[in-house]
Amino acid sequence: MKRFLILLALLGYSGLSHAQSLDVMTYNIRCGSCESPENTNYWKKRKYLVAHLIKMHNPDVIGLQEAEVPQVEDLVEMLDDYSWIGVGREDGKEKGETTAILFRHNRFALQGQQTLWLSQTPQQVSRGWDASYRRTLSIAKLTDTLNKKNLLVFNTHFDNEGEIARQESAKFLLAEVAKLSPQDNYVVTGDFNFKADAKGYEIITQTLADAGKIATTPATGGNKTFNDFGKNAEVDNKIDFIFVKKDAKVLMHQVDTTTYNGLFPSDHFPVVTRLELSVPAQQ
Repeated sequence: MKRFLILLALLGYSGLSHAQSLDVMTYNIRCGSCESPENTNYWKKRKYLVAHLIKMHNPDVIGLQEAEVPQVEDLVEMLDDYSWIGVGREDGKEKGETTAILFRHNRFALQGQQTLWLSQTPQQVSRGWDASYRRTLSIAKLTDTLNKKNLLVFNTHFDNEGEIARQESAKFLLAEVAKLSPQDNYVVTGDFNFKADAKGYEIITQTLADAGKIATTPATGGNKTFNDFGKNAEVDNKIDFIFVKKDAKVLMHQVDTTTYNGLFPSDHFPVVTRLELSVPAQQ
């Protein structure tokens, strides 16, 4: 029997499933045109801080919010390890903020991409329900070269004013997730503009799990993600989340509150998590 097992191992068959990790980040990087050039928080001054913070974690996939196309291009150029998908929410091309998805191109092959507007007409550039702004959901279909399985990444930014829009956006997101095959791995990232006591959060967590709540080690970094470049004093205002399958194994979850000599890379803190992906045995 021992010789038989050795032979199977040499042939690449273990008879058992094994695990691979996936590091995920969600990060609202604050729009590049929101501050004037003389402002301390102007993008051209803080972009290096954002890139350095991302590099410290080296995530496999990143969901960005408020990321204008030039900002994404800056980061991809500095980080070098990533490809990306996304379109501007104002014209479906390059105008306005994106919900860009970055993925490590030495691990993932892009199989498909889509941007939908959170509205009653998702295929068109549009604003939905009582939202103040046009809002989008980006979807990247990737193939993981480590295990040949699909990974679907959903990244979004819900409206900051419209309560109905947030609830309807939550339902819309779940409807898109429901289209997946049970065998697909997936992860949802975003700035949801609601806290854990909101109706939108309740809607999503009926189907998905908040990665921070099911981590096998205690979540770190506190429960605050909106910092307003240090001006927001709220202790409990986490509005940026990573959602996963209910049965996912989350190994780590962190809100990274790093600052640089008192400078904040963004008006949000990034959220980082590590998942364990179960990989079927090779036949």
